[in-house]
Amino acid sequence: MSRVVSAVVLLALGVTSTARAQDGEEPTGPSFEEEAPSGEVPWYQRGAEGAPAPSPEPPEPAEAPAPEDPPEPDPPAEEHSGGFYFGSYGRIVAASDLDGRSGRQNLVTTWGPRVDEHDTYAEIELRREDRFAGMHTQVVATIAYFGPLFHYDGELSERIAFRNLYARVGNLLTPGLNVWAGSRMWRGDDVYLFNFWPLDNLNLVGGGLSYDIDDVAQIRIAGGLHQPDDPFQRQELLAPARVGFTPETVVFLDRPRAVSGARLTWWTHGRRAREGMKAILYGEGHFLPGGTRRDEAGFDERLPEDGGWVVGGQFGGYLADQNTFANLFVRYARGLGAYDPLGVPFREGSVIQTGRAEELRIALSANWEHDIFGLMVGAYYRYFRDADPNVFGRGTLTEGSVNVRPMVWLDRYVGVSADLSYSGMAASAIDERTGNPAGGNVFKLGIMPFVTPFGRGTYTRPHLRLIYALTVRDEGARALYPVLDPRSVNDVEHFFGIGVEWWFSSTSYGF
Repeated sequence: MSRVVSAVVLLALGVTSTARAQDGEEPTGPSFEEEAPSGEVPWYQRGAEGAPAPSPEPPEPAEAPAPEDPPEPDPPAEEHSGGFYFGSYGRIVAASDLDGRSGRQNLVTTWGPRVDEHDTYAEIELRREDRFAGMHTQVVATIAYFGPLFHYDGELSERIAFRNLYARVGNLLTPGLNVWAGSRMWRGDDVYLFNFWPLDNLNLVGGGLSYDIDDVAQIRIAGGLHQPDDPFQRQELLAPARVGFTPETVVFLDRPRAVSGARLTWWTHGRRAREGMKAILYGEGHFLPGGTRRDEAGFDERLPEDGGWVVGGQFGGYLADQNTFANLFVRYARGLGAYDPLGVPFREGSVIQTGRAEELRIALSANWEHDIFGLMVGAYYRYFRDADPNVFGRGTLTEGSVNVRPMVWLDRYVGVSADLSYSGMAASAIDERTGNPAGGNVFKLGIMPFVTPFGRGTYTRPHLRLIYALTVRDEGARALYPVLDPRSVNDVEHFFGIGVEWWFSSTSYGF
């Protein structure tokens, strides 16, 4: 009887386990991870009828792997840093001549004292700078605005130009090698009191490079093109259309001027020294290809190719901690190099080559500061001879100017400066009204109280200033103005105004 009961119980357990398995439940029982009681063969090693299964043969020991070289560490990730920057230069003046008219700058020379400078000019610069893999890159866009402001003409159309639009890569391939391409102002040191760059002042569409030699010397090379919209270099004509009836515009004359420049700078104590001396050798090459232009009568005129060159130098010393320096410039140009690349040598006449033209410039720029006193000095002399062989042409002249600006600070943020200058010009042309050679002299005296929020310094900006300037002309200077111009009869003129000048974070004044 007991055997029958046992059989029934076992049969019931088997049916229950089968039903759970069919319902999707995992069958219960020892898992591979469970261990059998001590001394008992695990259930998954039991053979038929519960007999112990033969023990599996132990696996053959694997051969020990050959020792490998330790992996090389990953190179450190290149650090990248960069950002966007904003810079600007600008000046705005509102002035009167104290006689009911607007104040005007009085000049008899090509570059003159800027104490009565009245034109509005501003630059807005945006640039991206990045440092990566040892290189320093810049992408620069400088937009320039040329006055007058719309307050003076009522016109909302403004004169705007891109002065800089280029990319530069520093430390390319080797430390100290820098390259750039695009459009940029390429210039060196200036004579601030005349707003004048006596040695190098190019506006190039092209490219260039520089190389620093052990921080004591630098080589700069650049080249580009210029093409004023003038029939001397570019002429467009209307031509019959091959298809249709509307005439088409064709470029009949197209000869841009190619300009190259090179500069070698040497510093006695290194470029980044706080004091020392420097010397510069500079040169330019100019080339204008030949071409053909058509005059108003319909005749074609052959324009021969032309060229010229410039050679010059600069010598100076500086004490940066005292903001004191002096620079002497000498520049000689011949042929096409004697003319502004953005200008046109000849607009009319029979002279169409520049080989006879020459120009000599000598200039001085200096600054000195001590405690509450400061002194700025600027001077230049220029001799120019045009390519016209006519001895009595206006193209031959000598001119020069001397400007001294002492200043004193009344406290850290407020000061006053005086401005004393003399300018003179003499030409070989004969004035038909007086029978004398054209020329004249101008004396100026200016007083400028100013405020500067960044403290003392002759070059600290911004400057907010009141300006009074007195101009005295001699008879020759008055004769240089047209008859209907009030300056042709007034030997004294006043200039009274308020102005501001600023600059910061601009790349327009260095490489």
